[in-house]
Amino acid sequence: MEAEFWFDVLGAAAIEGILFGAVLGLLWSMGSKAVQWFLIGEFILLKWLESRGILIVDWERLTLGIVENSSRALEESLTFAQSFADLGAFGVSTAIGFYLVQKIRS
Repeated sequence: MEAEFWFDVLGAAAIEGILFGAVLGLLWSMGSKAVQWFLIGEFILLKWLESRGILIVDWERLTLGIVENSSRALEESLTFAQSFADLGAFGVSTAIGFYLVQKIRS
């Protein structure tokens, strides 16, 4: 009886994970396009305002901040990835669902 219980629990977690991963994959692909267009528009607007003398942007200081904080962001992403992998069946099935949606959309 215990084996059936664990099979039911893991099966449900796997199905939920695949569905969650598929939805996450769709949202990720839509969101990443929106973020790309937003960043491009923002960059064009900032450059236009800078060329008109309305705004002064210290680009060197901005990029230096990105370089200094990149190692901290990498460490945070690694701990997030480890936590995600520790979820077991749900984590694996979520990754599978995400991967399937990315393959289908490309």
